[in-house]
Amino acid sequence: MSWNTETTSTNQLIHSATCSESSEAGIQASVLACADHAFTFLRDNIVDDSMYCLFEWHQGEKLLSIYVTDETKKNEGKHVVRVDFTAFTADSDEDQIETVKFWLRDHLTTCTAYFQFSLVAGFSRGDRSRLELL
Repeated sequence: MSWNTETTSTNQLIHSATCSESSEAGIQASVLACADHAFTFLRDNIVDDSMYCLFEWHQGEKLLSIYVTDETKKNEGKHVVRVDFTAFTADSDEDQIETVKFWLRDHLTTCTAYFQFSLVAGFSRGDRSRLELL
């Protein structure tokens, strides 16, 4: 994936890419690459009140965002990773969401880069008040 980085007005760094894959295997590899890319920023993202590594799926845009947040899920870390999956199709929106969540959950069980830190993995469907633990 080709990553672009832009700085927001609050000095947050948004690392973004577009997944051009259309096969399920290619999309899965891109989801996991997105997670791994986000994990490279964990050391920079974690501060004293960090609690969650939040995977947020925006269904309408088919966009996966990964943040480190505090317990309120409002204060985000310095780095945010976002990937646009416009070519991702599934039988239904729910199938698509469950597939992404399954891939991430499965990946986290063996990801040593993630295990180095004490963060709770959460999944959100765009509404952070309704967090699902991974």
